[in-house]
Amino acid sequence: MELLFKEADRWLRQAEYDLKAAEWNQQGGFFAPACFLAQQSAAKSLRAFLFLNREDARETRSVADLLDRAMTYEEEFGKFAGTSKGLDLYYKTSRFPDALPGGIPAEIISGKDSRDAIKQASDIISIVEKKRKGYLPETL
Repeated sequence: MELLFKEADRWLRQAEYDLKAAEWNQQGGFFAPACFLAQQSAAKSLRAFLFLNREDARETRSVADLLDRAMTYEEEFGKFAGTSKGLDLYYKTSRFPDALPGGIPAEIISGKDSRDAIKQASDIISIVEKKRKGYLPETL
């Protein structure tokens, strides 16, 4: 099996784990960490998709940047282009008190924010998993 395909599998497995952790945090009322993990899940799954297309994408953590690159291979990702910047905002604002004026992430980021972030990450992973089946067997 080609090295980049194995790398894609590793990144997708971690993305799925991060999504489960985001859901768990959201259920527990930890909305800011849930948003961060959703952003990470989306970014890692998009990296996996790019690895499937023999493109190394480890130099960026931006969902918006990764989506732009993924859209060159699959138009279906285009439906997230307008909202992906929202996920990228959580990369810092969900973790650092100085990223949000007048409060801390734990007090400002809401359950709706985390539900929306998790939904978007889940939808991105679903596309990647669907496309993965065209590239790889279920197990490596």
